[in-house]
Amino acid sequence: MTQPTLFTFIFFLTNLLVSGKQIPTTLQGPFHPITIHFDPSLRRGSDDIPMDDPRLKNNVTSMFPEQIALALSTPTSMWVSWVTGDAQIGPNVTALDPTSVASEVWYGKESGNYSSKKRGNATFYSQLYPFEGLFNYTSVIIHHVRIDVIRIDVIV
Repeated sequence: MTQPTLFTFIFFLTNLLVSGKQIPTTLQGPFHPITIHFDPSLRRGSDDIPMDDPRLKNNVTSMFPEQIALALSTPTSMWVSWVTGDAQIGPNVTALDPTSVASEVWYGKESGNYSSKKRGNATFYSQLYPFEGLFNYTSVIIHHVRIDVIRIDVIV
């Protein structure tokens, strides 16, 4: 915390203790809103990384799966999720086609022998602004497949 922020916090806390008041909770509400103006001296700003910065370079081909996640949904089923494609940001974005790549997971009981296959769904989202100067955004393709016949004795 910066010096002015720490001082303000200690001052607020001291006033609460001396006055015997407590910080109200939402269970005691509803309350009338109180607006406190933002102190511009607290605004430090940020430097956005340019879109062509090498740290943002994509290191895989466009439809290569990334951000793979596994989530158990019941004792005998799990969701497999991942993304493909490239997100777009700018004034003119074109949505990706979720049907352009399959949402399927091949799996099996031993490594290298994937005899079972499940298909799932794919989606994307876009944020399009009608105001000049704001960048539009279209996401990557987001895939979800549910595998229902997991046996616990095989996993453990």
